[in-house]
Amino acid sequence: MNTNTTRKVVAIATALITATGLWAYLSTVQPGGVNVFEWLSAALFGILFGWIGFSFAVATIGFFHLRNGVDRPSAPLDEQSAGELPLCAVLVPVYNESPEDVFARIEAMHRDLTRLNANESFEFYVLSDSTDHEKWLTEQYVWSEVMQRLGSQAKIYYRHRAENVGRKAGNIADFCCRWSGNHKLMIILDADSLMAGATMIEMVRRMAADPKLGILQVPPTPIGRRSLFARLQQFSAHAYGSVFVRGFDRWAGDQGNYWGHNAILRIDAFRDHCDLPTLPGEAPLGGAILSHDFVEAALMVAADWKVRLADDLGGSYEECPTTLADYAQRDLRWCQGNLQHSRLIISDGFRLPSRLHFASGVMSYVSSPLWIAFTLTCIAGWIADGSADNVSAFQQLGQLGLFAIAMLMLLIPKAYGWMVTRQRRATDLAERQNLTGSILVEVLMSILLSPIMAILHTRFVIATLRGRKIQWNAQQRDEHGVTLAEAARQGAGYTITGILLTGLLYHANPAMLIWFTPILAGLLFAIPLIMALGSQAAGSSLLRWQLLSIPEEITPPQLTADFAIAHAANQAGTAGQAGRLFRKVLDDPGFFTIHCRVLKASDADRPLSLAERNETRQAAETDPDMIPMRDRAKVLSDTALLKELHVHTQLIAQSA
Repeated sequence: MNTNTTRKVVAIATALITATGLWAYLSTVQPGGVNVFEWLSAALFGILFGWIGFSFAVATIGFFHLRNGVDRPSAPLDEQSAGELPLCAVLVPVYNESPEDVFARIEAMHRDLTRLNANESFEFYVLSDSTDHEKWLTEQYVWSEVMQRLGSQAKIYYRHRAENVGRKAGNIADFCCRWSGNHKLMIILDADSLMAGATMIEMVRRMAADPKLGILQVPPTPIGRRSLFARLQQFSAHAYGSVFVRGFDRWAGDQGNYWGHNAILRIDAFRDHCDLPTLPGEAPLGGAILSHDFVEAALMVAADWKVRLADDLGGSYEECPTTLADYAQRDLRWCQGNLQHSRLIISDGFRLPSRLHFASGVMSYVSSPLWIAFTLTCIAGWIADGSADNVSAFQQLGQLGLFAIAMLMLLIPKAYGWMVTRQRRATDLAERQNLTGSILVEVLMSILLSPIMAILHTRFVIATLRGRKIQWNAQQRDEHGVTLAEAARQGAGYTITGILLTGLLYHANPAMLIWFTPILAGLLFAIPLIMALGSQAAGSSLLRWQLLSIPEEITPPQLTADFAIAHAANQAGTAGQAGRLFRKVLDDPGFFTIHCRVLKASDADRPLSLAERNETRQAAETDPDMIPMRDRAKVLSDTALLKELHVHTQLIAQSA
């Protein structure tokens, strides 16, 4: 099927599923009349059932494409020579991230490209917006150490912006306007991204072969974590992701989407058409656009550039949150950004698929409060009708049947994933049993987690609508567990909600308690569940039993091995340097020179006022360590003052 046919099939299937489900639902309400709560629940049911139906239709399209074998690249990428490639910039925007991690990934990718004789065709740019002066200096220090290991032939550049204007989108725009003169293409990575050299080569090839291709997105696979929560996400993406991604690609065609990283973009098209608008009104729903990636893809499509998904390419990796709290922190930011897109759905200039992308992003969060509202209106409808005794056997059977159908449409795509994954990787009985066991574990945990995630997203939506502004700070990327006290603080509200909901259901319709047991169990046992999800021991135990395993855990690629080696070297190099690098700029002529060169190359020299300089000189007169922490970032941006302080410390050292 071509793209237009696929869209028609999905649209017809969604409409039929929604209409049939709504008719069946209305048939189950009280024969004596429909009360106001039942009308409200019917409206909510139609929206939610339609959303489930659309996702089910897309997954079904993806499954049939994958089962028909349309999943083979033209040739194994590792066996292809790099050949002549246009020069491509690889951008890594960072904001107060771990420098040891960031540069270890870059070193691993550089070594992978070198093995393929393609390192001359790629230039890495670390675009730092870090505001923590110690992070900033550590970035420079680790960069210099990596360059010493790789040698002068390594094309890895570092710059630091003086002002964090426009966040990540502004960081990339600054590169496009000021640093991109020698490049036509750029691969954008996140701080936790890792990409195989063969994948980057193929991305460049495809862009070079199609001059109208503006963005090519490679779906990233989460890897590298050990907690139970992280391994659930990793396995889910591996087992089910391809079904949804393939279906989405066939539905979207040349008008696809962009996820902000692990993608290659045509610089001229991006610079000319992806200048983000400012939404009218104040934040959180107005002002600067936060989730910029969807909007940039929509602007590119509106300007007649293709935005495609390279769903047949592997070797694209990222990391995922390791605890529920870390996931919530990240998702709260995404929720606010996606809700802003609700204002763009009806804006002028966008194509229909882009509007549906916006709507899909909004529904990924709004569906949770809608489900909660639907549940509450159902209970209110039962109470308004008197008692469960007034509900006929036919109505109870109809309600349970609709519930079962909705659950099936959510679970069948997981069965699709099981069949596709089994076909790809399960070569013997033991491996097939492990795969089946893994899916059963993932489904069980998903059911237990679903009410908690629904409440989380509902809180996020309400907080955004009430005007709460979100600070987009650096993400928590380290592995760490969850103590009992932390779990109790995070899960007490869910437990109380579970107790109240159990009592309410028992009063309204006791017969439905059995069907709500999985949801109620997740809430009632939220505290031990949160602890188990954050446990690395629990995740590692399942790995020893070959449960929730992914290919990268069974046979780690060389790329991840190189990352581990480089990361260990970076950590050894920065050991004992914490809190001492500011003084190192003043004491060490080599590090002082590196820092001043970065300021000059970045156009980040920002002289202080005369009063501020005099205050700094006075503080450093006897000991430069007396310069207050709050002032050090400003001092580090004043080349002339730094030179003066550097000379001063050298004289003190010589006289000592």
